[in-house]
Amino acid sequence: MRSYLLFASWTLVAGAGIPLIGVFNSGLARSLGNPFAATAVVFAVACVVALCITIPVYGVPALSQFTSAPLLGYAAGLLIGFYALPATVIIPRFGAASFVAFILIAQLVTSALVDQFGLFGMPQRSIDFTRLIGLVIIAAGIATMEIGNLQRS
Repeated sequence: MRSYLLFASWTLVAGAGIPLIGVFNSGLARSLGNPFAATAVVFAVACVVALCITIPVYGVPALSQFTSAPLLGYAAGLLIGFYALPATVIIPRFGAASFVAFILIAQLVTSALVDQFGLFGMPQRSIDFTRLIGLVIIAAGIATMEIGNLQRS
């Protein structure tokens, strides 16, 4: 129970930062005049932070560890880059809540499929009736929110 609460809390804090990535990066993009440059700067800062934590705690990985890692593992870098750039461009035009709402739907569907089929080496966790109802309720809430946005535009 204690680890569940720790992981849930950590996840909530991380989740609170997700819309802020696009909000802060869009401000940087306005200052730099280029969303691609802003995204590159953000990733450079993230790289420095990760290295400052990783090297003292874990040391530097050996080259053989990099070359033996599955290529699909490196796709995470492509995906986070693909997330950060649209967040930078879309949030100022679409709103943070709407952007995250659509991101959330995509995340829920994708993660449910990963769990259901145990994709990419993840443990299989079947979508039971309770989980399915939860997904439907969340999707209905997001759809309701976005219908309201469409009526105002």
